[in-house]
Amino acid sequence: MKISLHLLTSLTLTQLFITLIVFVHCVESTYYCSTAGGVDPCTLAETLYEPYARTGNCEYNGVYAPCDRYITPGWYKSDDLVLDNCPVLNSCGAVYPIWMNGTFPQVADGVVSRTLCKTGFGGCCVRQYDLQIKNCGTSYVYCLPALDSCPERLCFGTNGTCEYPTTVAITTTVAITTTAVVDSTVSLREYRNLKTRYVVAIVAVILLVISLSGFATLMSFCY
Repeated sequence: MKISLHLLTSLTLTQLFITLIVFVHCVESTYYCSTAGGVDPCTLAETLYEPYARTGNCEYNGVYAPCDRYITPGWYKSDDLVLDNCPVLNSCGAVYPIWMNGTFPQVADGVVSRTLCKTGFGGCCVRQYDLQIKNCGTSYVYCLPALDSCPERLCFGTNGTCEYPTTVAITTTVAITTTAVVDSTVSLREYRNLKTRYVVAIVAVILLVISLSGFATLMSFCY
């Protein structure tokens, strides 16, 4: 009786934990990629910021090192296609370029899921991210996540101009750039706060189940 009750309790706890992890992953993935209510990402996608030097032929510049760690998760569009083959290290303007491991969808496919891969010292896919993509007919839109660290950067295009903004250009647009960064920070903070609330709720549920598990185990010794 004691063994069967213990196994049943452990199995239930394991199943619950796995279910909660999957739930959080799904909520996190759909929070900023939702198309609920018939919203068409083709009409709401924003132009990808810092489009310069994102192509596969652009080497990493240690002086000016843009990255996509602080990108606001959401739908974006670009004049170039996301790179769909493994780039080398120190390309796309970053040490660790990010590329799509998969095929481009057809218009009839709607929104589809694909995998983003990080090129690292260990190979072409040392880290994976979720990607959603839609074919809008004349272009593609991408639901992009914030990346883990710098310098990681998404690759778009194979050959392009590898020029970075000059000092003069940065100085003359500092007010606009600052506003964009503040807005992105606020949006990302809201996203992280939401994720934190889910994590706290999950921890509370797990602690409750563990408490009940301990109580059940204790009761088993009494019978």
